[in-house]
Amino acid sequence: MSTPLISVVMPVYNREQYLRESIKSILNQTFTDFEFIIVDDQSTDSSWQIIQEYANKDSRIVAVKNTGKKGCYPARNCGHRLAKGKYIAVMDSDDIALPERLQTQFDFMEQNPDIGVCGSWLKSFGNYENVIQRPETHDGIRDALFFDSVVPHQTSMLRIQDQTPYYSEDYDSAQDYELFCRLINKHKCKFANIPKVLLLYRVHQNQISTALRKEQRDNINRTRLRNVENIGITLSEKEKLIYLDILSWNFIPKNKFELHLSVKMFTEISITGKKHSYGNKFQETIRTYMQTMPETAIKHKMASLNLLFIFLKWHVLPTLRSKVRYIYHCLRNLLHV
Repeated sequence: MSTPLISVVMPVYNREQYLRESIKSILNQTFTDFEFIIVDDQSTDSSWQIIQEYANKDSRIVAVKNTGKKGCYPARNCGHRLAKGKYIAVMDSDDIALPERLQTQFDFMEQNPDIGVCGSWLKSFGNYENVIQRPETHDGIRDALFFDSVVPHQTSMLRIQDQTPYYSEDYDSAQDYELFCRLINKHKCKFANIPKVLLLYRVHQNQISTALRKEQRDNINRTRLRNVENIGITLSEKEKLIYLDILSWNFIPKNKFELHLSVKMFTEISITGKKHSYGNKFQETIRTYMQTMPETAIKHKMASLNLLFIFLKWHVLPTLRSKVRYIYHCLRNLLHV
């Protein structure tokens, strides 16, 4: 087989129920110049036998057993080390790539040589259905990536240039978010999302356990805090907890000090982010979080005139009614009514 243009890398762990459908969706692509590296991550069901069955039928499949460190991202790295293509296309073993996925992304990457990572929209199916749309441009992605992952990992295609992009293996989950933040911040890699559904994302009960959800959230939060550090802001331990609670929509201030601290912190992030060339989407996201704070202050009887002026500056009291309501609660608190 000559050197392929695309290396599709798919780790597999105990996915016998969905694996055939996922494999077929890649083999049936309209674009055919690819190698399909399938890495079995020490499965205990019939996944390896299914992989071998298809490998015997199609020479584009490279069947590999991960004999190193166990886990999704070590298995992905195993596949990346073997990749020969100009691009690496990420694939999950329970999803379905639409037939034109590889061709659409290949054409886009060829036409946009400055783009290092390209994702797309996707549609969930299974337990619920929904079209998941994400920012399209590099600037919009960079702004939003500061707070959360906005490049659907399972749709991503990565350009191999000076070095192969490898995942950190420090943690077992959410390492795609860490990789994308590292590429965009440290390596100045440009990103894009194609505004078209190219993959069907299966939602099922066996995806992530409750324990892994907590681990995934913790690892996402590590990267979020690193993003703050990267723009030169050092948060105290209390500020870190408040910041992460706000981003998770779980912030309940214990006192007025914590509420004032949250406003001060987001104001600093906003100003510093602007100095680091974060744009409108970045500021809009901060404003979205700030918009929850007047209601939080009212709900917990912490509304104050000091905060009022800050909220007016941030335009998070958008209507006359919201302004009058907040002032009313400020006066009630002031008069202890």
